[in-house]
Amino acid sequence: MLFKDQVYQFTPATVPNTAKTVIQDLPYATGSRHTLDIYLPSGAQPFPVILDLYGGGLLRGKKSSFKLNPSLRFLTDQFAVISMDYRLNVPPYCEFPNQIAEIRAALDFLTRNATMYNLDMQHVILIGESSGAQLAMLAAASFAANVTLGHIPNHRFLDQFPKVAGVIGMYGPYQVDQFATQFNQLHIIPKFLETGSAIAFEGIMLQGNRPDSAPSLVKQANPATYFTPSTPPTLLIAGTKDHVVPYLQSLKLAEDYYRLVGKKPTTLIIPNADHGPSDYNTSAIYYEKLAFINEHIKAV
Repeated sequence: MLFKDQVYQFTPATVPNTAKTVIQDLPYATGSRHTLDIYLPSGAQPFPVILDLYGGGLLRGKKSSFKLNPSLRFLTDQFAVISMDYRLNVPPYCEFPNQIAEIRAALDFLTRNATMYNLDMQHVILIGESSGAQLAMLAAASFAANVTLGHIPNHRFLDQFPKVAGVIGMYGPYQVDQFATQFNQLHIIPKFLETGSAIAFEGIMLQGNRPDSAPSLVKQANPATYFTPSTPPTLLIAGTKDHVVPYLQSLKLAEDYYRLVGKKPTTLIIPNADHGPSDYNTSAIYYEKLAFINEHIKAV
């Protein structure tokens, strides 16, 4: 079965008892799929913010699913955790890169309402998995470069782009025309045999084009296009046995980050890990992420 034809089944997040307050379905903009959920720990001080972006090839997914579980662990560390919905690609219609405008709108909403929800919006971390990692990296890089990607009809943004203290990208697709080459290099047969075609998730994201035939759209989708010395600190995590997105995507993005930003990102390659949250929801990776977050939250 093609990836695009798989039926999505929602599995809710397991909300820990460290979530003192849960506020659901807040509209951050008008229109469908423009709501978010806020999870707050106990305490009185404004909480630094983790905005978690789920993956699903931009074809499926929903806020506060089981994919949020790894980020909900940070409630223990006195972070607010946010889960948001965004528009999905529904073939033959492509919403990309409007999701970046939606991330900006969500952060604007949280900034406008920071006092009401006890949020410290000067200290924001983006975390994304799979296509959510691509969105997180694109948002962090384009915001820092003052580049507008996507739009929301009739929406007014704050004058300034959101500030992002750091970004964590987990097994994300970044150079989407390189899947076949990289899988061949790794001697890995991709899980989805349509990989690299116009009907693969990456082809649908490129307006129904084969990635190797749409270089300008491939460039638009690559976070490195927007890298500048202002790009926030970055942690890239990927697994060597990933059959959906080759881990070389993360290594290449790390090379581009070093070349264009002028400093090295933190890169964590997990031996034998495949695609999806299960291989990455470990205490060791949690502590790696926490160390990165604390280091760069304090530096802002």
